[in-house]
Amino acid sequence: MRLPNITTAAVIHKLKATFSRHGIPKKVISDNGPCYSSQEFRRFAEYWGFQHITSSPRYPQSNGLAEKTVQTAKRILTKAKQDKMDPYLSLLEYRNTPVDGLKSPAQILMSRRLHSILPSTTTQVRPQECQLRQKRHYDTSARPLPTPRAGALIRYQQEDGTWQPATIVKPAETPRNYHIKTGDGQLLRRNRRHLVSAQDTSPRTPTQTGVCDDTQTTQDIVPETRSPHHTPTTMTEPCPRTRFGREKEKPNR
Repeated sequence: MRLPNITTAAVIHKLKATFSRHGIPKKVISDNGPCYSSQEFRRFAEYWGFQHITSSPRYPQSNGLAEKTVQTAKRILTKAKQDKMDPYLSLLEYRNTPVDGLKSPAQILMSRRLHSILPSTTTQVRPQECQLRQKRHYDTSARPLPTPRAGALIRYQQEDGTWQPATIVKPAETPRNYHIKTGDGQLLRRNRRHLVSAQDTSPRTPTQTGVCDDTQTTQDIVPETRSPHHTPTTMTEPCPRTRFGREKEKPNR
């Protein structure tokens, strides 16, 4: 966008064209140039409903992002002229390049990558709004599971879907994982999704199969010393149920 001069009227005209295309921002940060400190620009900011923030006088570092953007744009145009390349393609690739710690300017503004002459997959140019919508729908019914304390009696789900008693030892290093001690003294790591309280009479059935994917044995079996008069009790496992209360039948294989 070519700016014929830096008068207040010319700057406001270009800003109106940009805002009408991409929307009015909440904040506009600029330096203390005459075109931004005029009464006309203050009226423009008040009428269009955005907050105008100026950088600290004689301290350009406070507006470092704008200064860096101008420096980058000048470098892009200079390199394109030296290499006799189309400057608009160079600007397109710059807008498609992710910023450190952030997404690319195009992704921040339009939630998608722009199609360019560089090879890219179809998933890169697809908007991200669908994934965000799915996350919002999932979060409406999903609730974080309570954190079990060390020494709590729980039951964990095995690969065949049965639930066995165990004890919480301590939280694992990975998120939502815990080290547990089984009844035979084995130490395992289990995801919180596969742990229920020992008082729970109807353990939930996880939606994902293959609980062994996030399972890791952390120690060999440690034999426990049992009293000679101790008689192990056999626990009767309740029939697993779905989240709607229906009993689940094991498939015949």
